[in-house]
Amino acid sequence: MKLFPHTYSMYRVISVILSMILLTASFLALFQPIHGNTIEENPERILALSKTIDIPPQEDYYIKFDPKNFRVEEKTANFSDMLSREIIKKALIKSPSWLRKDLLRQFSHIDNAGDYANLILNMSKRYTDEIAFSIAFSPLGDVPPVNLLKDNVIQLYEIDKCLKYVDIVDYDEGNGNFYSTLRYRVIEGGKEKEFEYPPYIYYWYVVHPEIASEDPSYIYGTFWRSYLFNHNDIGYPLLKEKLSNISYMWDCESYLQPSKRTWKWSMENHPTAIEAVSYWIGKTIPTGAYGDRPNQPNIIAHEHNGWCGELQRIAVAALRTALIPSVAICDIGEDHVWREFFERGYHQNDNWWNDGGGAVDMPDIYVYGWGKDISGIFAWKGDNSIYEVTPRYIHPKDRVRVHFVVRDLNNQPIDGARVCVLVKGIRDITWLRYRIVNILERVWGILPDFLRNRIIQMLFDELYSLCERIPESVEMPIQAIWNYTNLDGVCTFDLGVNRSYIFLIQYGNLRKPWLPARHNDIRFMSKPENRTFFIRFLTRENTREEHNLISSDGDNLTLRIDFSTFSYQIHANPLWVNDRGLYEKEGKIDFFIVDESNFEKHIKGEPFDCYAYEEVEKINTSFSLSSKSIYLVFRNRARESTVRVSFNITFISSSDGDFVRIFPFDRDIFDRPFFDIGDK
Repeated sequence: MKLFPHTYSMYRVISVILSMILLTASFLALFQPIHGNTIEENPERILALSKTIDIPPQEDYYIKFDPKNFRVEEKTANFSDMLSREIIKKALIKSPSWLRKDLLRQFSHIDNAGDYANLILNMSKRYTDEIAFSIAFSPLGDVPPVNLLKDNVIQLYEIDKCLKYVDIVDYDEGNGNFYSTLRYRVIEGGKEKEFEYPPYIYYWYVVHPEIASEDPSYIYGTFWRSYLFNHNDIGYPLLKEKLSNISYMWDCESYLQPSKRTWKWSMENHPTAIEAVSYWIGKTIPTGAYGDRPNQPNIIAHEHNGWCGELQRIAVAALRTALIPSVAICDIGEDHVWREFFERGYHQNDNWWNDGGGAVDMPDIYVYGWGKDISGIFAWKGDNSIYEVTPRYIHPKDRVRVHFVVRDLNNQPIDGARVCVLVKGIRDITWLRYRIVNILERVWGILPDFLRNRIIQMLFDELYSLCERIPESVEMPIQAIWNYTNLDGVCTFDLGVNRSYIFLIQYGNLRKPWLPARHNDIRFMSKPENRTFFIRFLTRENTREEHNLISSDGDNLTLRIDFSTFSYQIHANPLWVNDRGLYEKEGKIDFFIVDESNFEKHIKGEPFDCYAYEEVEKINTSFSLSSKSIYLVFRNRARESTVRVSFNITFISSSDGDFVRIFPFDRDIFDRPFFDIGDK
């Protein structure tokens, strides 16, 4: 996610230039020489356009420049049908400018977009950015209920009033570019220090209502942010009370926490919010897991039992409730999960089960303390996408880097191919026994009395006996981590050296890994080493357009252009949920300049002549062109990646006029201002 791009940089520059020109012209008009008039012989006409666009796979976006009328036309924007709805347009305009593209993408994938637009319109501006972000970056097409999003954000600000070590702060840069973040205090080396989080950390790891695969829901009539802060069962600590007199978020120390620690020990040694939350977790979940293994924080807190999975979820929820950024960390291949918190970087944080203590900022504890042979580790984001964090936990000498290069029959890169890393591991299945027993009990409960005879009773007793023999865990191939190839068809992993690996590479019609995709391949690595695997699938799609570079036949027009790109893919989670999340990667786009006749050839898929053809991530250059109509074309040749392009384009030509005029252009809600200088 590219938060807060320099959306109005060109606007500001041109505004300054315009002001200087107009001021100078006015000043000179007052002091013209008495012997006659002076007229500038070759003033310039300038038209500038700045914009951010999303270009879907295998599509293009173009701008036509008409020098005769000094005007531009452009290809219709994506989701134009959604923009035709007035309520959607108003909600986008009220939302921060940096969120509008992502918000519109989400609106286009949900049936009740109007309900969420109304939520934005009916909320105070102070809450708009958090609401809009929660909508935009929920799993695509699966946004939590309207009332839950509203309560989640209001609870954030209510909790903020109760905490001394942190404050929500709001910024408004004007022109629709506003945002919030957290200002917090730490004690470091005996000195109090104050910092602010990068805004994206605040939105993803404090505001976001989803932790790791659970559906954000009202449980016991309330959402977890309010329940965990304001509720405690008899005999268990209240989080609100434990945080009420804390002055610092963290003391910047790495340490182990003792088993069965007391509140006195916590406050004498580490009187911080990090320690207070960890203490609260240990006392709220003092017993190992039994029963149905819930994934909802409220249920976990109320049932007071759990292994690392339950501890992770309630810990992330509690830290976010305490306005401390936190993300779920998963070592699924070796059957352990924990969390990280963010404070000028990510820091390991874990509670051992049975109130057995824990660790703060000790990432070496698992490999170099416990002796675990870890394969790969990832962080789980709120839209159910993931990102790799293995290098934070395994030293360089104890890991290898494995590359995958995926190509088609034309040796062109395939983006969006999924690579799953599989290891032989232990999978906890205690939940399975509980679920089967539950089903048996429900079936027995609905049987009529006349069927509950001795034979049926014996059958049910035998089934119950079989359930008791279901093991708590089984050894099987487990997905340790996964990722997707980028625009160059490349995917890379950092993996531990002490495991053997199976790599499953799939492309097209991706489903769960055990189901075949359109294209499938498999590779093995029994002795880990730095290595590159080359994969070729039997498909031809991604071809560069046939073209011929020619020189311009004039220099009446100067074109200045700079743009930057990034790309994103949307994929369903390959584990136990189907939610689709966002994977951001480097960008690249084909950019070329053609005249009208060659633009028609491009549209027909024929070879064409062009004045420039670049395949780049970014550019900053200028061209001299003749004074005939031209097309600037951005072509996305990717198969699965949408490319977001942010550009500044300036057309400069000579003019016969002797004064400056500014003509407003039609704009949509994503545009930055258009200017026309010197046109009569």
